[in-house]
Amino acid sequence: MSDPKQRSVLSRIVAAHLRGGTDVAALEPGLQTGLTRAIRRASLPYAVLAPQVEDAAVTSGASLQDALDTMPEQGLTAAVEDAEGRRGLVALDHPLVDALIEVQATGEVEKTNHPARKVTRIDEALCRDFLDLVLAAFAQETAGQAGRDWPDRMRYGSIITERAQLNLLMPERGYRVLRTSVTMGGHKTGDLVLVLPSDPAIARRGGSVEQPSAPAEAPKGWGDRMLGAISTAPMALDAVLMRTIMPLGKVEDLAQGDLVPFDHNDLSAISLEDEIGHVFARGALGQVSGRRAVRFGDGEGAQPAPAKPPSLVSGPAEAPAAARPPQNGTPPTPAKPGPAPVPPQKPAAAPAAFDPDAPMGDFDPDAPMGGFDPDAPMEEFDPNAAIG
Repeated sequence: MSDPKQRSVLSRIVAAHLRGGTDVAALEPGLQTGLTRAIRRASLPYAVLAPQVEDAAVTSGASLQDALDTMPEQGLTAAVEDAEGRRGLVALDHPLVDALIEVQATGEVEKTNHPARKVTRIDEALCRDFLDLVLAAFAQETAGQAGRDWPDRMRYGSIITERAQLNLLMPERGYRVLRTSVTMGGHKTGDLVLVLPSDPAIARRGGSVEQPSAPAEAPKGWGDRMLGAISTAPMALDAVLMRTIMPLGKVEDLAQGDLVPFDHNDLSAISLEDEIGHVFARGALGQVSGRRAVRFGDGEGAQPAPAKPPSLVSGPAEAPAAARPPQNGTPPTPAKPGPAPVPPQKPAAAPAAFDPDAPMGDFDPDAPMGGFDPDAPMEEFDPNAAIG
């Protein structure tokens, strides 16, 4: 152990060095206001706390022993630390510990003051979030203060159960001590103490080492490199010759050798589409070097290709479905295609443009539906019967 007299001399040297580096009187108002506002902000998640905070007593250039003498005899004492390992202390008097436990356990602060007891790990867990909120809010409140010589962000470390450990844990240097009286919930009153390490080097640099980093700018050419990486990804495309609409019965009757006719105009309306039907280009079907090829036009089209009017499969002519009366209330069975398909004799003329205002001819929306009786009894339904 070192000689107490020698440590006292060292403390005075450190304190004198600290006083020469900063204007103590100019810092005190900012520290007092910062701690008061920090406690109130940290209490917001605990609605019923409504803390009443007195002006903090600020001690600048305190030695380690002077700082330890300000700590409450009972309650929670914990170490705090910044990113570079500078250590400080935070302490809650036992009535404040009880208030934080009660408000989280029962939703209110009890009027009765309980006798002091040893703080457990569970007590620490219930107080830790509040103390870390105080430290974070204090850092924000004092971040822009001129002449600041303490780290701007101290973080909660761990509880210190034996006060004798403080002399071994904390280095001998200058400290700023903030002590204030807080009343929580209108019933529990105790001291909150914050001990901050003083470092003249921080004041000479104009603030804390921890400066908020500016958003990193995107490197030059980033967009081109990203586009180059994406452009190598595979993409499935389909060259669509035509689209047609058929009755379900026709589709089910399709067999090998049946023909689906199309005209010459379809050869000039090829579309290049992706899997969801988005059209990337349009072109015409032709040949090059004896092989089929598609020549794309000016790339018009960003809409799905329109469906063509209904087209019938070539085969023997049959009566329209509406002309065949239903038998026994069951739908008619489509006729089977003939043995040999009949190829189209000549290309059909292009369909006329659709006019939504054209007269509808002899169409009568009130005409009977060909003998269909919706009230007729349904015959026994067989779900396994063949369709068609």
